[in-house]
Amino acid sequence: MIWLLAVAILALLYPYVIFPALMALISGLPRKNRAVPDARLPRIAILISAYNEAGHILDKLANFKEMDYPAGRLRMWIGTDGSEDGTAGIIRQANVPGVTLVERFSRGGKTAVLNDLASRARAEETDLFVFSDVNAFFLPGTLRLLAAPFVDEPQTGLVSGRSLMRGDNGQVVVEGSYYRFETWLKERQSRRGWLAGAFGPIYAMRANLYRELNPALINDLTHPCQVSALGYDCRFLPEAVAEESAGDDAGREFSRQTRMTAQASYVLLTQMPALFPAGRWGQIWVLISHKWMRWTAGLWIIAGFIALAATSPPLAALALAGLLILLLGWRAKANWASLPCYFLLVHTAYLNGLLQAIRGNRFVVWKPRAG
Repeated sequence: MIWLLAVAILALLYPYVIFPALMALISGLPRKNRAVPDARLPRIAILISAYNEAGHILDKLANFKEMDYPAGRLRMWIGTDGSEDGTAGIIRQANVPGVTLVERFSRGGKTAVLNDLASRARAEETDLFVFSDVNAFFLPGTLRLLAAPFVDEPQTGLVSGRSLMRGDNGQVVVEGSYYRFETWLKERQSRRGWLAGAFGPIYAMRANLYRELNPALINDLTHPCQVSALGYDCRFLPEAVAEESAGDDAGREFSRQTRMTAQASYVLLTQMPALFPAGRWGQIWVLISHKWMRWTAGLWIIAGFIALAATSPPLAALALAGLLILLLGWRAKANWASLPCYFLLVHTAYLNGLLQAIRGNRFVVWKPRAG
């Protein structure tokens, strides 16, 4: 059983220690970003799927009006996905120049709405699609940052910004530690033109690379795969920031991570085969290391504990006691317990997501994170 314990430890270390170390060694120097004159900036269409967002939509429209980008080169398309709370009426009443409402009266899911919006926006000679959420607010200059690499680098097909999660007090929540690690890792991948996934609330891609998606596919993971299979590079710009509210509670976060894993595993099963004939080996390696190895980490935790119990029962008992102390600390809202408990929560949700995917649950429609 010692060999199983060793394998389990190695499998757990790989996505969080070994893979990042390898990425740091081979990533090379960061790319330099230049400011682009207004006359050269591409025409942008921001695409947003909205479901029951009456509480946030006016803030999103206000954020759109404050964006630092040439007005003649920027539009926003909002599709209401069968909303029942008057979201569409609020948008119509606001009547913001440059904003187009597409009201859909039955729920089709986020991806179905984006397909509809993309086909309409592309007919108006759009250069870039920028994907966002209603409750994600761009910082000033973000659109210029996202657009610049497409002007200077013809090989760039997708550029992702990053999302900061903030609580009601405006402070970055516990996810911030995890997100900082994600930011570092994605930035290193980006130097080689690879990206395991875009941040859904803030990324851009060339409009001519958009392909209509199966409604069961999650767009922010599918698009990096598709762009890479077409021979283009993906970029990540940590300077391009959108702020959004954090998950309400542990139960809701568990549900969100379960849904995302179920969707994402289906994406990789359907999209990774196209990367092989295209010879996109780096992207394949990143997807396996950054995604699959994390999703299955919970299995290795279980296997490692079984091996530990078989080889050293006292150590296994000590590990269980430590877990109990950790859970009690989390319940008491102790800061020291937050991050390790979040880690356990997420990996339990990963396993549940894989189980849901095996059962065929695609989560085509769902309740928004903070809606």
